Amino acid sequence: MAIDDLRNRDWVLLPGTLCTGDVFRGFLDALGIAAARRKPVSLCHPEIAAYQTALTSQSEGSIICGFSLGAIVAAHHADRLSAHRIILFGVNPFPDDPAKEAGRHDLARDVMAMGGASALGARLPPLLGATPDQARADLLAMADATAPEIEAQTHLALTRPGAIAALSRAVPPVLILTGAEDRMTPAAQGQAAAEAAPCGRFRLLPQLGHYALMEDPAACAQAVVAMEDTFR
Repeated sequence: MAIDDLRNRDWVLLPGTLCTGDVFRGFLDALGIAAARRKPVSLCHPEIAAYQTALTSQSEGSIICGFSLGAIVAAHHADRLSAHRIILFGVNPFPDDPAKEAGRHDLARDVMAMGGASALGARLPPLLGATPDQARADLLAMADATAPEIEAQTHLALTRPGAIAALSRAVPPVLILTGAEDRMTPAAQGQAAAEAAPCGRFRLLPQLGHYALMEDPAACAQAVVAMEDTFR
């Protein structure tokens, strides 16, 4: 079964801006992935190239799973990974929109002045799913924990070159999932990423937003298993 194969591999986890590896927790719990199989990578370096060694050294036979900024980092290294699968949630494979620069700097300034929870709390979109209040509380707790990383993450987001070329040379299958209500990384961006990869798959997650992993982790797990079944 597809899910047994997923459970028997290490998962290298790249969380998003102001997130810890806990952003994947409910999703991995739903898949039955043992805690010892979860290998989070902190987004504490300001340059895309700084993540190459950490990813390539852990990728063989593993599942590389990224969310938002973490998905972007993974996508930029897709052609260097000997992974079993690359699974990306809420990915934008293009260079950052220059119109976002001022907002990114404003967020970083507020995080350093007010703390992660206060800064992010004023900017979070309405969360969907069955327990939005709990999802919000968990996201704000992660934002406080990762506040010291915001300067590196801001530079990383602003200076990325775009991942389409790397995705076009990816050897592992690339699974892309995007919330249907995601306004931060719309479906067209995820579709472009999947279409660039030689063995890409795209899945829209109905009635979920950018934080689909937190809004309905079970639905995200079911979607990944369904995508895995297409390789059988």
